[in-house]
Parts: sequence; C-alpha cells; structure tokens
Amino acid sequence: MRYTRSVPRLLPACFALALAACGSAEGSLDLQLVRSGFEDPYQQLTEMVVRARGGAELEELTRFSVAPSAGRLELGLLSARQQLLEIEGRAGGQPVARGVTRLLSPGADLDLVELVPFASPRAATALPLERALTEPSLVDGSLREWRASPSLVLEEAQRIAGPSVTPRDLRAELALAWTPDKLFLALRVSDDCPGLRAGAPAGSCGAAVAPDRVALGFDGGDDGGAGWSAGDFWIELRATQLKVVQGDLDPAQISVVLAPLADGHGWALELTLEARALGRTALGPGDHVGFDLVLIDEDPGQSEPTVLRWSGGEASADAPTAPAAMGTLGFGEPGSP
Repeated sequence: MRYTRSVPRLLPACFALALAACGSAEGSLDLQLVRSGFEDPYQQLTEMVVRARGGAELEELTRFSVAPSAGRLELGLLSARQQLLEIEGRAGGQPVARGVTRLLSPGADLDLVELVPFASPRAATALPLERALTEPSLVDGSLREWRASPSLVLEEAQRIAGPSVTPRDLRAELALAWTPDKLFLALRVSDDCPGLRAGAPAGSCGAAVAPDRVALGFDGGDDGGAGWSAGDFWIELRATQLKVVQGDLDPAQISVVLAPLADGHGWALELTLEARALGRTALGPGDHVGFDLVLIDEDPGQSEPTVLRWSGGEASADAPTAPAAMGTLGFGEPGSP
C-alpha cells in the first residue's frame, strides 16, 4: 500500500486529561498526536476514541469518545495507576488510524506531555530524535534513554502463524526516531519465555528449536517495485547474528544489539541505520520509506513458531516481504507536532 501527500485538516492534535490518585495531588497529561508528513490520518474521521488499558493483559479500564474538532479536548479525570492509552480514529464506525502510548506510571504532582505517533494501519511515524530520547543514543539494548511512545505495536491482531498470544505471552512495541543522517529503532518485546540463545538446558526457554529473532525489511525509495534495488534489503537479527537475506547492506552502516530486559520478562533490540544504507543522502520531514517488521517466537514444545508480521501477508517465518507489499515509514516534523 502506498500513500500520496494530502493537505492536513484542522483536527485534534492534543488531548488533555487530569490525573488523580486517592490521597495524592493531581497532575496533568497532554497527549499530542504526531503524524508523518506524507499522509493525513485525520481525513474523513467522524469519531476519536481514547482507551486506558492496564494490568498484565492490558484490559480496558475506561474510555472516552469525542467528535473530531479543532484544538484542545478536555477528557476529564484518569486514575493515576500504571497504564497505557490508545487513541483510535474512526470513520463510519471503523478504525482508520491509531496511536498508542508507552506504559505510563503517573504519580503525584505530575505534568507530562506525551508525543504519540498517529497514523493509518499501514503507516508508521518516526519522531525527531530530540523528541524521542532523553540522552544521546547508545546501542546497548537497555532502552534507558528512550522516552518515545511506540510508532507501531505487534500483538495478536498481527499474528500470521503459530499459537494465539496475549500481551503477557508476546507483545512488541517499536519506537522510531530520526536525524538527517540516521534512523533509530528500539523494540521492546514482552515475552513470558524469552530465549535469545539456543543450546540451553532442557526445560528452559532457551531449549527451543531456534532462538527468538526479528526480521526487518526496507524499501529505501518507497517505490513499491516488484524487485529489490539499491536501498532495498531484508535482514534477520538474532542475539549472535545479523543475516542479510535479500539485497545488499554494508555492515559498517548498521549497529544492532539484542539483549534481555532487566526484569527477565522479555528482551529488547536497539538499532541505528545510516541514511545512505537506504540509498539516500539525507532524511527529512515528509520523506518516507517502505518498511516491514516481523517477530518470530519459538518456545519449547510449540509445533511451529508464533509469527507476528506488521504488513500481514505470507504466513511464513522465513519469507521476506516484497517491497510492493511493505507498509510505509514516514518522518514526523521536528519541533511541534
């Protein structure tokens, strides 16, 4: 699917909520929606729905429904418990655009502005680096410098093979950021049985047939061609290996680390990619590239791996997504949403 540039419409860019907890002071939370410069996710919207989700299975705690309108929308009180917020744009009752915050832990005297990438289902938005990180990027797998809400989420709705999953079993959030010369990527995977290395003792998560792994595809020109050309490639990433499956990639143009999360309930991937690997001299607002993300999870005893693929398509853990079938990654404007 490919998008053409359209004129933005004056629709909500900011939701305001008050945070309250029993016996503590109140704070506030502003959700500012950030779109890519190449598409208009607000087009034809008739309703905006904000859901608060929490708990191990991210069950719905509350929701707000408002008609799209210009300016700031006051949505009232929200409990100060740990939760994420999902913003859904609808047209004729059907979801056509979505944004999801990171897991927030509101506390007393909190005043927070949260930038939330907001896009149609086959598009993702990368935030300017200075709005996505709290300190210089370090590719070490800890994600401590990342403050960005995810640009896209992989969960049960994106499963194309293997057993069904819940947020406790398997869920991935991808945050994206950019500078003129680099693309930055941080993937946080919640996994009840993380296994990044094979050969562990029987009965452990590492005893699976193959380690957990990620596949990434890029169509650098976003031209949707049937074949693979300069700036197009498909790679498979494991904790101990980077494999170029399709296309060409100079190892000097990429830095990547897979590492377990400190709490033991999943793992993380951090990656930086130079713009020239995509066949570009620089990245800028409104630019876009073809993109796909696949997560392959193979726990012990499974008859086949669980595969979550953002673009849908082939029900195979190994088949690269053709450039013409990829989604699209665009770059948000620096400064204000």
